[in-house]
Amino acid sequence: MKVLLVDHPPTRAGIRMALGGSVEVCGEYGEVDLAIRAAKLEQPDIALIGREITGDWRAAVRGVCRAAPHCSVIVLAQSPDADDMLESVRAGAQGYLPGTLKAENLRSIFRFAQTREALIPRTMVLELLTEIRGTSVPDSGLTSREAQVLGMVRRGHSTTWIADRLQIAPVTVRRHISELVHKLGVENRSDLVERRIERGAPYPVVAVRGGGRRNGA
Repeated sequence: MKVLLVDHPPTRAGIRMALGGSVEVCGEYGEVDLAIRAAKLEQPDIALIGREITGDWRAAVRGVCRAAPHCSVIVLAQSPDADDMLESVRAGAQGYLPGTLKAENLRSIFRFAQTREALIPRTMVLELLTEIRGTSVPDSGLTSREAQVLGMVRRGHSTTWIADRLQIAPVTVRRHISELVHKLGVENRSDLVERRIERGAPYPVVAVRGGGRRNGA
C-alpha cells in the first residue's frame, strides 16, 4: 500500500513513526502543487492531507482526487469543525479525522479506506446527515452553490463569514440567499433556518473514534 503524506514536517514525522514501516510512504509534502504532482506520478492508494498545510487544503484535496482517481483522500484536522468536514466531503475526500492519530487508528483507517468506506467521527455524523437531508433533494432545483450556502445559513453563519469562506463577494451571497428564499417558498432568511426539507438521500458513513491533538504519536 502506498501512502502520500501532505502536512507539516512534524506531523508527517509523527505519522511515519506511528506507521512503523507497515506501509510504503511514497511522498511527503507540505505544499499543494507538489502534492498534486506527486499524486499524479505515484498514484498512491491513500493520501493524508492536513487541514493546516501551506496553501488551500481544499485545492489539495480536489487536485489529488483528480490526479489519482483511485486514491482514498482523508483530511486530518487538529480539532473538529463541521464546515471543514462538509467542505472536505464536497471536495472529494473519503474521510475527515480530527484529533490524535495513534498507530492502531491509522491501521484501522487504512483498512476502511481500502474498502472505500467513509471515515467520519461519530460526533459529526449527525451534522453530515442533516446537511445531506437538508440540501440533497433532487427536485428542489438548487444548484450546488445554493445548497452549500443554505447549509452555512442553517448553521448560523453570517453573510460576511460565508463570503469569506467561499471566497465570493457578500453581494453574491445575498443573491444566493434571495434565490433560496424564492426556490424554497419561504418569506425570508430566518425561514431558511427554521424550515427543513424532509426528503433526502441516504449517505454511507462509518464512524471512527478519535479526539485530542493530532500528532501521530
